[in-house]
Amino acid sequence: MAHISLTSLQTTHISAASRTSESRVSKASAEDMQDALSEVRAAQLAQPAPEIEAVDSFSLIRPKGDPYHLYQKTPELLEQAKSLAERLDGPIHDANADNFFFQDSMRDFLQAGLLTDPDFLDLSESLSDEELGELAMTVSAMRLPASANYTIPNEADRSYQEKVAEFMDVLENSSLEDRAAILSQSAEYASQVDTEAVANFRKNVYSQTPNDVKFSPYPRETSANPLHNYITAVLATDDPAALTEQLGQLPPDAETGLLSVYGLDPSLGDRLSQLAGPDGQNLPNSLLSALGSMADAVKLSPFTSHADGKFGFAWYGEEALLKDNEQSQGRDFALDSVSSMIDMIETFDFSDEQLNTMGSELNGLSNTEKRAYIEITTLGLEDMLHSKVADSFNKKNLDEAIEVVSELRTNQKVLSLVNGARYHDVTLIERPDIERGSFLVALEGAAVFQDLDSAVKQSRPLIGADTDKVNMVNGHSEIGHESENLYSAKSLDLYKNDVSNLVSTLVAFESMREDSTAKDKLSLNAFSDHLDDMHSGIRDETLNRVKQALDTNVIRNKATENTQFAFLSNLIQEMAFETKRDFKDEISPAMDNFV
Repeated sequence: MAHISLTSLQTTHISAASRTSESRVSKASAEDMQDALSEVRAAQLAQPAPEIEAVDSFSLIRPKGDPYHLYQKTPELLEQAKSLAERLDGPIHDANADNFFFQDSMRDFLQAGLLTDPDFLDLSESLSDEELGELAMTVSAMRLPASANYTIPNEADRSYQEKVAEFMDVLENSSLEDRAAILSQSAEYASQVDTEAVANFRKNVYSQTPNDVKFSPYPRETSANPLHNYITAVLATDDPAALTEQLGQLPPDAETGLLSVYGLDPSLGDRLSQLAGPDGQNLPNSLLSALGSMADAVKLSPFTSHADGKFGFAWYGEEALLKDNEQSQGRDFALDSVSSMIDMIETFDFSDEQLNTMGSELNGLSNTEKRAYIEITTLGLEDMLHSKVADSFNKKNLDEAIEVVSELRTNQKVLSLVNGARYHDVTLIERPDIERGSFLVALEGAAVFQDLDSAVKQSRPLIGADTDKVNMVNGHSEIGHESENLYSAKSLDLYKNDVSNLVSTLVAFESMREDSTAKDKLSLNAFSDHLDDMHSGIRDETLNRVKQALDTNVIRNKATENTQFAFLSNLIQEMAFETKRDFKDEISPAMDNFV
């Protein structure tokens, strides 16, 4: 019978010299050697089978118990397994007759927990040689986990064997045609997996017995991401064959992007797949690629996840945006951005041109700018088209609303301002009870203004922070990616409240500015600079008060567009003055001693 060994294909070449040497071996000597091997085998079988304990360093090579009696309780499966072995790896030699399942591709199936599963053995008999080879390649490549941002949420409660078993269920419940398509696609992704990384992972990471093996984070290696995200998608979707056909019609960047969203959250991936349509042409490829890149950029830090929240190192500049609070580039933020974008596409009837514009513009931005862009677009359209306003208000249509948000989301100052809403300005004070110059305390947001004493007691010591690494302006560190400043990220809930107030104010300013016919109007850049110059605590409280005024519709009740715009400008100045006044009354006596 023909066989399809994945390993023997690479070693079938025999040199002419080897064949010449073999021809010199006499028939008699070959028979003598065979007789000797048979006697040794008979002597071994006559002895009682030793009880072999599972040892960590050896447990992935042998199953628990006596490895030579794998099919002792199910002898009827033995012949099926031998037939499978011959198809995969060639004829079974007499010397390997009792442990053929340790060799080549059979070892991968053994470690995946499949060789004693009668359903799998039945399935394998129904596969063509090509399909069986594709399945063997897939199961072997799945041994290397995806990167941590996909492995930790998706495989936390699922072992390698369990994921393989679920994939087998999908194959068993698929038609012959669909099964062939799924295996072909999985083998394509498996071929992209770094074989050296798989070997290193087996050698350095797998130390448990097969039944206990779990996926472990492997953050430096991403070649297995498409394969695992595809398997995750196939397990989650109601129609694996339709998804497979859709993926086959997408260009590589869009294909990877859709799979990355599935890896981020299978339900979001399903919704995005539905929006893209059966052939993937209902959404621009650039948009799928951009959303996928946000999922790829998720950072999960085991160190900060298990660290005491009251202590931590001082991180500076760009790195601080992640390390001071892992949520700033964590999965929750990515889920929020991607789900907001999908919600918006499901809600509004965008033209192809509008979707293409969003996709191309997003692809030209950094990950943090993508998030700001999505916040402006989703919150801005919601504010203008579904806001809490009186029924008499002449709502802008979608095209008009897009014009307003386009002015905002393509402005670098506005993107930077909205992106900065994720962080508190950090006020630094030196604790008298700590050695001078060695430790500084980060006081988050407006807490320093409202209750300095309690803020000092509850603040977080940042090891290694000193004045040489922090640009101090008016008692707090100056914000800027170009400087070595400390940042303190907000929780997702607090950030969403503050960024909503900020976008509402920017939308109101820009829409009223466009409606106004006044000759002297404050520019969007100047207005953004004005907000950016405020301490985050004052700005957040000011815009919260402005949003309350916007929700009551008092501005829109003014007589003319020019009056409305002037009233909004005055309102912002008034709210900022009142906020500073209220804070100043709280802190004036205490702050004199610290800043």
